[in-house]
Amino acid sequence: MSQPRHVLFEAGGLPLAVPADAVQGIHDELALQRVEGTRPWFLGLAVADGRLLPITDLGAWLGLRAAGGRTLQLRADVGIAGFRVDTVYGLSDADTDVESEPGMDVASAPEGVLTPFTIVEDERQHRILDLAGLLQSPRFLDIAAEGA
Repeated sequence: MSQPRHVLFEAGGLPLAVPADAVQGIHDELALQRVEGTRPWFLGLAVADGRLLPITDLGAWLGLRAAGGRTLQLRADVGIAGFRVDTVYGLSDADTDVESEPGMDVASAPEGVLTPFTIVEDERQHRILDLAGLLQSPRFLDIAAEGA
């Protein structure tokens, strides 16, 4: 049985991966409309494939530096969400049974968002995101700015 493919990317300087079958598209530029009263990591709304797409700066959401590049659009059946990332490295068929090295934890990431598994490719250790955990995280769903 073959391993599922993953999209390898970097957000906020952290190499990450998501299952390729969860990604509908990768966009170079989307016109964003900011939404007043939202947290800084929530970049706003864009139109992708004729539908509104909420865009989150994944690097900033993880408590890292802001990402400034492409946008990963998830398939609608996974979740209506887009993630701003720095760089998309491509697809990988590499094994995912390698556990992450110490020090790869992102202290600000809620429990259940980063899996304990990685994909190592081109000397980069990409931590695999748990998309279900991320999309159901109360912190991810609470876009209202503090005090708003």
